[in-house]
Amino acid sequence: MTKLVAFGDSIFAGWDGKENVSANQRIPELIGQQLGWQVTNVAIGGTKYDDSSNGFTAMVNKTDVTGFNYALVSYGVNNFSWPDPLDVVKQNAVNGFNALKKKNPQLKILLELPTEDFRQGSKTLYDVNNAFWNQNQLNDMLIDVAKQEGLEYYDWRPDPLITYENANQTLGDGNTGVHPTKATMRAIAQRLAEKFKQMAGGTVQPSPPPHIDPPHDNPPKTDKPENKPQPPVVKTVDELRLDRLADLFGIGTNVSNGINRTLNKINELYSQMHNLMGTDSKQVQATLIAPDNALTRPLRNYVLLSFFNLEREVNELISLCNSNRLCDPETGAKTSLLRLLRVDSLATDAHYKDTVNYNWYLIENKLNTLIGYINKILKGE
Repeated sequence: MTKLVAFGDSIFAGWDGKENVSANQRIPELIGQQLGWQVTNVAIGGTKYDDSSNGFTAMVNKTDVTGFNYALVSYGVNNFSWPDPLDVVKQNAVNGFNALKKKNPQLKILLELPTEDFRQGSKTLYDVNNAFWNQNQLNDMLIDVAKQEGLEYYDWRPDPLITYENANQTLGDGNTGVHPTKATMRAIAQRLAEKFKQMAGGTVQPSPPPHIDPPHDNPPKTDKPENKPQPPVVKTVDELRLDRLADLFGIGTNVSNGINRTLNKINELYSQMHNLMGTDSKQVQATLIAPDNALTRPLRNYVLLSFFNLEREVNELISLCNSNRLCDPETGAKTSLLRLLRVDSLATDAHYKDTVNYNWYLIENKLNTLIGYINKILKGE
């Protein structure tokens, strides 16, 4: 039987924000049930990537991983809420993974990036802790570790189960907590089980050689390629990609370009809705004139109002999709409305830049979800 060992904190240990769930309802054990694997769960609440007696490296050293096929590692929320410098966290993570690989070089390791933590008052992945780094930076650092150490990883950010907007439903301790409900634990386990399935079937099998008929003295006549029926080419909708703000002195240009790309994509989706579902034709356009890139009050107001307008336009499209039942084909769930951050800081600093970039991420994620639904219809799936 395939064997999985799991390292983690209170989330894997089964604390749902109110009580400890039974062992068979914890995330690692749920994964084992779905895959038919034997699971050893050594998670301990309050732990993190550090050098304490119950930290990641210490737990690896205490655990006999001989004979295990897979390892699942999930820490990070406690690193964010009770932080060390980020480079220290990184080194502690590297130390733990090196120890784990040394004890069992054949072990296939999956690093789960932390789900979002709201315990210190944060509402977004870009809110910094008292060590002046944010959850987005933590996630990016852990991806760097995974790539450096040759690990598989699962990043929740492209399609999160837990957000500030739904935390009162998905977390047992709500939007001031971090601990998933039983239902959310099951959803997390389902996602990670699918990732393990990919890892288990990840070996690429060589394609069989093409069939070649033996030579003939008089080779049979074949239809010319141009006479053979060709499968129809399905034109799908490309995903939206928005440039992130890199230079604070290019805010006006970045926002103006982002607005144009977003509205063009919204118009493309309105056109698809009209063709597929017979909705009314509709086109939207920018209503504000971009100032230059000088860091002035007119530029600040332009950015603030532009994101307000974009939120409204995206939500009108979402409402149209929901009313026409263009939604998740598997669950039937409607798409939630977009909630952007207010870019109203008086200081144009790193936090301001992070807020702009997080809004671009939210817009991309929401519209690309709708694009995925439309493309399934276009492809007849």
